[in-house]
Amino acid sequence: MQTPSQPELPTPTPAAPEQGRWKYQKLLQPFTVDKEITVPIMWFLLDWLVLGASIASLLIVDAWWVKIFSSLVAAIWIARLFVIGHDACHGSYTRNKILNKWIGRIAFLPSLTPFSLWEVGHNLAHHGFTNLKGRDYVWTPYSPSEFAKLPWLRRQLERVYRSGVGQGAYYMVEMWWKKLFFPNGKHVSTRRTSYTVDSLLVASFGALWVGGLVAWGLYSGRSVASLLIFGFAVPFFLWNCLMGFVIYVQHTHPRVAWYERRDEWTANAGYATTTVHVKLMQPLDGLIHYILEHGAHHVNMGIPLYRIKEAQARLTATLDERLNSEVFTWRYYWNTVRRCKLYDFAQHVWTDFDGRITSEPLILSR
Repeated sequence: MQTPSQPELPTPTPAAPEQGRWKYQKLLQPFTVDKEITVPIMWFLLDWLVLGASIASLLIVDAWWVKIFSSLVAAIWIARLFVIGHDACHGSYTRNKILNKWIGRIAFLPSLTPFSLWEVGHNLAHHGFTNLKGRDYVWTPYSPSEFAKLPWLRRQLERVYRSGVGQGAYYMVEMWWKKLFFPNGKHVSTRRTSYTVDSLLVASFGALWVGGLVAWGLYSGRSVASLLIFGFAVPFFLWNCLMGFVIYVQHTHPRVAWYERRDEWTANAGYATTTVHVKLMQPLDGLIHYILEHGAHHVNMGIPLYRIKEAQARLTATLDERLNSEVFTWRYYWNTVRRCKLYDFAQHVWTDFDGRITSEPLILSR
């Protein structure tokens, strides 16, 4: 099968990867200093206010269109609070370390995300070894041979996950349920008290959320089922869809490689070249707290979300991003979905589920 044509890939400079990493971290260092306190707290409180108002509207209004609209708003604001928690977990949201930990834990509550488990999985595994198989577990593709050996049901599930509409199921099952919400030893081998405490914290919040909706339904005579569906199930599922979609487009692309060998990952600057800067039109990028300004974030995790757009612009002006930058269109998205099903780690090419090659070889240096 003839593979799609692409720009000729540049030849990397030997021994440059770690030097390059430090170079670009230093380039973006000015955006990590003099972090604020007042503005981040105001954003945090305002996002909680909007989320609370959207849920409260479901308690007093019965119109179906209000229920749908409020559920959608709640899902988006769960995501906004999660992005704040994500920054706080990196220690970048405010200049106060203790405040970051408390803001992060509280901001993570509506998404039912345990702070300490997210920290070890995201900050250490994902950021430390982005797209390195065996270390980074976010949207890790199977090779054609691995996929062929999977049980029939698991193969069908992978087809759903990578169908273009299955990201919510992927995040809810493979990320949240298996690795974040009371994970067992198979998925998180290290056992720490903080993991259990944070899991109990979000479970308690979830119980209060659901219990409050049930109690109000019984007290007010409103449908308990309707309150649970629109006040909890729909916002939580839509949040999972949004999160699954975001992390998919951030690191999946016909020109983004995955690695099995750490030496290849290091030689090809996997810490930076495995991200995709997805450009959204205003005000959509601001609506999700600029989470898709992702290249700058991976180069320097200390940049707070309220400066990430400026940092990304600085990085873009300095680093040629033709290989990992896209203006979001549905055509681009579905092209990625169609071509990025499995990954041949030996040839460094993406394939479809039948093993047909769908990209040019992506490895630059061995």
